[in-house]
Amino acid sequence: MTHGIRRIRYAPSRKHPHSAGPYLMRRGRIFYFRKRLPRIGSNQEPNLFLCLSLRTDLPLDAVKRAAALLTVYEQEEDKIVDALKKNLLTPADAKSLLTEVLRAELTRILGEQNAMGGASDDELDARIEKLEAENKELRRASRRHDWSAVQALLQKASELVSIPLPEPMTVELGSQAMNLKRSLNDVEVHVLEGDDIRPSSADLRAAHGAGDLDTFVQAPVLLSQAWKQTLKNHPKPSMKGNIDAIARVALEFFGDIPVTAITKARQQAFFAWMARLPKKQGKSHGKNRFKTEAAVVLKNDEIEAADAADFLVTEELRSRTDISNAEKRAILAEKLTPRLTMTTLRNKRDALNRMLVSARDLGAPEMDMLSYKEMEQLVAAQAPSDELYVRVTKPKLRMPWSEERLAAFLTSPIFTGCFSPARRWRRGPHIIRDATYWVPLIVLMLGSRIEEILLLKRTDVRLRNGHYCLAIASGPANPGKTEDSKQIVPLPQLLLDLGFVEWFHALPEQHGILLFPEAARRSAKGDVTSAFGKHFRRILDRLGLGDFDEDFYAMRKTLSSMLRSAEVTDGQRQAIAGHQHGNILNIHYTAHHTKDLKAAVDKADFNIEIGRRRQYGFPVILGSNLAQKNSLEVEITLTEEGEAATVTIKDDKSSQPVFSYVREDQHSRQHLQMVAKDLKKLLAARSLRLPTNAMKRAAFEHLQALA
Repeated sequence: MTHGIRRIRYAPSRKHPHSAGPYLMRRGRIFYFRKRLPRIGSNQEPNLFLCLSLRTDLPLDAVKRAAALLTVYEQEEDKIVDALKKNLLTPADAKSLLTEVLRAELTRILGEQNAMGGASDDELDARIEKLEAENKELRRASRRHDWSAVQALLQKASELVSIPLPEPMTVELGSQAMNLKRSLNDVEVHVLEGDDIRPSSADLRAAHGAGDLDTFVQAPVLLSQAWKQTLKNHPKPSMKGNIDAIARVALEFFGDIPVTAITKARQQAFFAWMARLPKKQGKSHGKNRFKTEAAVVLKNDEIEAADAADFLVTEELRSRTDISNAEKRAILAEKLTPRLTMTTLRNKRDALNRMLVSARDLGAPEMDMLSYKEMEQLVAAQAPSDELYVRVTKPKLRMPWSEERLAAFLTSPIFTGCFSPARRWRRGPHIIRDATYWVPLIVLMLGSRIEEILLLKRTDVRLRNGHYCLAIASGPANPGKTEDSKQIVPLPQLLLDLGFVEWFHALPEQHGILLFPEAARRSAKGDVTSAFGKHFRRILDRLGLGDFDEDFYAMRKTLSSMLRSAEVTDGQRQAIAGHQHGNILNIHYTAHHTKDLKAAVDKADFNIEIGRRRQYGFPVILGSNLAQKNSLEVEITLTEEGEAATVTIKDDKSSQPVFSYVREDQHSRQHLQMVAKDLKKLLAARSLRLPTNAMKRAAFEHLQALA
C-alpha cells in the first residue's frame, strides 16, 4: 500500500507549521494528503514528507479519502519507516563509488607525474614523507572508525554516479575507502620515486576491474553519451523511437550518470519502478489545439496519479459486503489502471542492454544485465499480501473479428456512403475511395502488415500470369520485418469486383509515386502505421466498433482464421500473410504460384453483396450476410471460488434477458449440468459478446463445459 507515496523535501510556512500529524494541502485544484516522517538521519536532514494526491477538488471528498488513507498509513507506518532506514549500499553500488574514487585519484596522480620534472629532490622527499605519515594516520583513523579523511572523495563520487552515501557511513564502505586511499598513496609514492604510474597501479586497477590506464582515466561514459552511440549503432528510423523512449525514461530515473553505475541492483530498482508505470504513460498529455508546446509530465507523477486512483478504487470495493472477493478482484481488473506488461518490460530491458553494449564502443566496461527470469521474480516480489491485490496489464490478445462486427464494418458509412471526408462514420451521399477505404479492405482480405500496404508504390501493382497482383515490400526501402515479407500476392476477387484496378488506372499523374500518399502525409516523423492507426481507430470508435482486442491490427488474424476454416494449406496461408514457411522465400514462392494463391485467397468468404447504385460510377457494397442473427451479450458475476454466481444473457432486440441464472448453495452438480445443457441449446449458432475480464470468461466457459 506504499505505492504512490514519495519522499519530498518541504519548506515549512506559517500556513503549515511543523507537525507530526497529517494534514491536507491544495496544489492547484487538487487536494493532497501530507504526513511528516520521523527523522532517520543526521540532524541536518531536511523534513521528509509522504505526499499523495487525493484526486479530487471537493473538500468534503478530500476529507473522507484522507481519513481512509490515514487508516492504511497507520497500519503500514512501520514498513514505510523501515524502508527509509534501509539506506544501505549494495556491494555493486559500493564498487561503483570506489571505482570513481580510483579514477579521480589516478587521473590526479597521472597529471602530477607529467608535471613533476621541475620539482626538486627536497620537495619530492617532503611529499613522500607526508604520504607515508598520512597512511599511518589513516590506519589509526580506521581503528577509531573515523572516515572523515575519505568523506570528500566519496562525496564527489556520490554526486557523479548519483548514489547517496549512507548516513552514518557504514564500517564496510569506510574501511574499503580507507584501504583504497592507502593503496593510492603507495602508488603516488612509487611515482614520486621515479616509477611509471602504469605498472605501479596495475595490481590496484586489476583488483577493481579497470583495464588500460589511459582508457580508464578518461571521463566516464555517461548515459547521454551511450544514448547517442546507440543511435549511431542502430540507424534505422524504426529503431529510433524505441531507443529514445528507454533513454528518456532511464535519464529521468537515474540522471545522467556513468553507465558503470547502472549495476544490477540499480537495474532492479529501475524495473521495479517501471513495472508501476501506467500502460498509457506519456499518451494522456502533450500538444493540442489550445497549446503550442507539449506539457512535460514526469513518470513519477504519472505513477503517483495511477497509484492514488487505484488506492481509492480498491478501498471503496474493500468496504462492500454484498459481493465475494473473487467478484471484487474481477471488478478491480476492469477498474484499476493497467500497468506495463511483462512483454513490454522485457523489450525495455533489451533496449537498456542495447545502450550498455553501445557504451563499450566509447570505452565503458561490460556490464551485467538482469535476465528475463530475474525481472519476472522482481515483479512478482512486489505483490503485497493483500487478498484484493490485482496487477492489471491488459496485454493485447488480437482476436479475429466476429462475424457480426465484420458485417457491421463492411456495411458501415466508410463503404456504403458517408457524410464527408472528415465524417466517415456518419451516413451520407459520399464514398471516398482513398487509403481509409482501400487499406482496411486490403489488410482484411490479404492479411498483410499495415505498414506494407500503406507504403505501396504505384509500380507495385502488377499483372503476373494473367492475374493482378501486389508486390509487397519488394523495393530497396523494404518496410517488411524479414526477407519473407517480400511477396507477390494476387488481388482477391472481391477487391477486383469493387473496382480496385479501375481506380488504379484512373489515378492522375500528380497523384505521386505512392499508392496512398495521403496516408504517408499523416505522419511528419515517417511512422505511417501509428498515424494511420490512430486515425482509423477514431473512426471505429465513432462507428461503435472500437474493441481493445479485436482492433485494426487483428484483421490479419481474421483472414488467417477464415482461410484455415476453408482448409487452405499452411504454406499458402503463410505465404499470403508474409510469414516464413520452411526454407522457401516468399518472393520466389508467391511469384511462381500465382494461380494457386489466387484460388486460395478467394476462399475467404466475406458474404458481401456488390453491385451498382445510380449515384456512383463504380461498384459498391450493397450488404452483408455474414451475421444473420445479432449476437448475445453475456454478463457474469463470480463466487469466492471464481465460478459463475450469476449469468445473464441479453439480446439487443429484447428488453428482457433471454437467459438468467442465479447460483444457490443448495444447487447440486446435476443441477448445474442441467443449466449448462439449457445454455448450450440457447447458444447454438449464435455469436456471443463475452466479458473482457479473463476470470469471468473462464467461469462462463467452465459452466458451458459442464453440459
